[in-house]
Amino acid sequence: MTSIWLRPQGRQEQELQSLIDHLASEHQTVSFRPHLTVCSVSGDLAVLDDAAAYIKECGLLPLTVAKTAVTGAVITPFRAVFIEVENSPGLREFRDRLRDIVGAPALIPPHISLLYTLDRVSQGHRPDLDAEMLAAIAACCAEAIKDTDFTLSRPVLNSTGATETDVRGWKSHALPW
Repeated sequence: MTSIWLRPQGRQEQELQSLIDHLASEHQTVSFRPHLTVCSVSGDLAVLDDAAAYIKECGLLPLTVAKTAVTGAVITPFRAVFIEVENSPGLREFRDRLRDIVGAPALIPPHISLLYTLDRVSQGHRPDLDAEMLAAIAACCAEAIKDTDFTLSRPVLNSTGATETDVRGWKSHALPW
């Protein structure tokens, strides 16, 4: 699977990466780069040139998004502990337009993940990280995250390769991709 991400910048990226790495180490899960998934790219990758042109010309970046909550829930392994962000008009326009360009499926609510429930070694789902534990982890994260807004400005193309859940094999490419 291929996705378009927006990455935070500077201090915010460093602080989120430190938190993600700490959570992964503490819970023996995978680490990953902090990001907001704009949309997935289904099918023909030739549309990526049009997506890159839109990103360069749209004038919407950087986007500042407001944190609305830090949530822990059993939704998917990729949305277990995450920062919910406001779907502001600018973010909504950016995501909707890219979704139209690349022919992506319906968008999920915008968020920045902090913990995936994937085992560090096997990369398999960790059912022992249940709703109660994820809610407790989210509460700790909410206390640790002082920022109320996040600035997203670094678009990247992320490719999972053949195995979506093997985070070790993910590759990210900055513009131009």
